[in-house]
Amino acid sequence: MSNLSTRFSTSANLNSKDDRKKRRAVRELFELDDENNLSSFIPLLDDKDSWYRTKALDAFRMWSIRLDTSHLAPLINHKNLDYNRAAANLLERFEKNNIETVKGLFEKNDLICQIKSAEFILQCDNQEDFFEDLLLNENAKLKLIALNSKYSTQEVLIKSLEDKSSSIVNFSLGKLTDSNFIIEENKLSQLISNGVDFTNFAPYLLKHNPKKLIEHIENLNSTEIRMIVKMLRQECKTLDNEIIKMIIQSKSYVVLGRWLQGKKGDAIDKLRWEIIANEDVDEIERCRLVERLFSRCDEENIINMAKIISEESDSDLIKITAHNLSTANAEGSS
Repeated sequence: MSNLSTRFSTSANLNSKDDRKKRRAVRELFELDDENNLSSFIPLLDDKDSWYRTKALDAFRMWSIRLDTSHLAPLINHKNLDYNRAAANLLERFEKNNIETVKGLFEKNDLICQIKSAEFILQCDNQEDFFEDLLLNENAKLKLIALNSKYSTQEVLIKSLEDKSSSIVNFSLGKLTDSNFIIEENKLSQLISNGVDFTNFAPYLLKHNPKKLIEHIENLNSTEIRMIVKMLRQECKTLDNEIIKMIIQSKSYVVLGRWLQGKKGDAIDKLRWEIIANEDVDEIERCRLVERLFSRCDEENIINMAKIISEESDSDLIKITAHNLSTANAEGSS
């Protein structure tokens, strides 16, 4: 018997009332591994036996991806949401064409189906109308897909800065930062007053408006300060950097002290000791600066300055920590 005859014979057995023949037919078709057999499994999607329904879904997962998206229609058009979602999760494995069937998936009242289908559709050509409609969608997650697509423009991103969704604003701001777009000063102030997430805003400010960034340093929480310090370490290597000069001038000592961590040199050390001696700076932050010098407790300059601080500081915590630093090398040698 030819392979074609075998295939038709086996497919016919899928309709058999004999469960043994029917199950054998399923196994044999999977062994043949021929995507042309996919249509034979469509009736099994509604079989009363869950084993056959599962095998039908397995067939779509295995063979539909060798064909095109039109072969997902039985899953997309089915009333079973699990089948709809199975089709949605398969989309990324298809060539970006034949989208009419996929648009039917977007019409489902299910966010997973809508997200997956929208991502697929906007990777296809000539979908400007779909893009425009998606921008008007009330769901922020779907809007983000549009903004992140090849159809999004700088003009669209600028307009999106006025969106009521913070996630839309933050995403648009990040994209504009990456494209080196300069936002007008009044728009910056408006965004800040509207409570834009500072962790998304900071990269733009550091790159294009460090003065505005420094103005808000004192109002940052600990997480935001850590992020700012990390950014400064990446972008600013020396005291000659203009942003660092601005931070010194603004007396933002908490950020500055953390930026100094691990750095050495006469100018660096001089600035560090000035911060440690400044009674207006947070006591805990100054103590941390002293503690970070214990790895250099054998250096004469460190020992001498620690002695001076231990004698002159108004803070008992700083006095004790500095004294311990000044004697750490002697105690380690004894």
